[in-house]
Amino acid sequence: MELHAINDTDAAAVDWWFIYKLPCNVPFKAEVSSNAGTSPASDGPAGRTTGWEYLYADAAGHGLPAMSPNRLDRQEGALHRTLAPLFQTGSDNADSVGWICYNDEIPGRSSLANDANCGHTKGVLAFDIDTDTAFWLLHSWPKFPDLNTNAPGSPDYAQTYLCITLKDVETARYIAEQMYHRQEPQTYDCRIPSGLPIDDIFNRLAKAVDVNETDPPCDITFFSRGGQDFRLLAKNRHWGRDFWIDHVGPHLKSNIDVETWRRGTVPGTADEDHRHHATDILYIDFASLGLPCEWHYTKDHAKWAVSEQPDWVCVADINRQTSQELRGGGAICFRNHDLWQALRGIEKLVE
Repeated sequence: MELHAINDTDAAAVDWWFIYKLPCNVPFKAEVSSNAGTSPASDGPAGRTTGWEYLYADAAGHGLPAMSPNRLDRQEGALHRTLAPLFQTGSDNADSVGWICYNDEIPGRSSLANDANCGHTKGVLAFDIDTDTAFWLLHSWPKFPDLNTNAPGSPDYAQTYLCITLKDVETARYIAEQMYHRQEPQTYDCRIPSGLPIDDIFNRLAKAVDVNETDPPCDITFFSRGGQDFRLLAKNRHWGRDFWIDHVGPHLKSNIDVETWRRGTVPGTADEDHRHHATDILYIDFASLGLPCEWHYTKDHAKWAVSEQPDWVCVADINRQTSQELRGGGAICFRNHDLWQALRGIEKLVE
């Protein structure tokens, strides 16, 4: 079985895709301008979002975002199509297929307690040894995915997702190794091919991470199937500093604007090299994309950042707040002018 990021329209493989889910119950008109894509089906309150609508962009569209005609609570669209092979059970999946699901909030498993020592991380790393294919989905949605029920998470808040078709299984291993030492994910639904050695990184990551790892933060480059380069910036709980100010900004050598879930104490804005700063995004407004929809950051659980100068985009799983200094987590950063410009256009730095 070949595992790829699958697009939003005709189930074709793409190099990567990005989704920005809208929050629930914010004002929204069904009629959108022609450059914003097709209006999604809606059965929520008239003139308000249901929380299942989303903005979509992918490599084939050069990163140009548009409103999807699909919804995340239905068996359609990029997110469902990409994960569909993982929902197959028994003989439907060859022994060569494996995956590691992780989330700091475990879905639908009341008997399993969340471990606050593990990373504030959410995603799926999937691979097929026989076809040498793999994908990595990094997202912000708590309690997702639940492969037992195929149920979506809560629609309440805005969320972000980035899925990449990896170059090969060895690239997936490279990412898994870094995750083990830095992001420290809480794994909960894993399938590892029986032929892999017990000390293979997939086996080790699936069983549980050692939260006593003290490796320094990483900034590594990996490649998609199509040759796009991505950077994984990550840190573990023992580093004890702010991920966005002290790691992402200095490594991108740029001021950055950051949208994350913010509750409690928020760090300052100056980063460690004292030449750049991180600014919190306080409001999201889709008007520049032709969409009459906007919301305050308190309705947004997404985790992303853009550089001040062209054209870095980062999609992450860790927040910009002081308590997160004691959690592992990371961000995938890549250069794409269209997506960078779109995200710069929707951010508002003042309320």
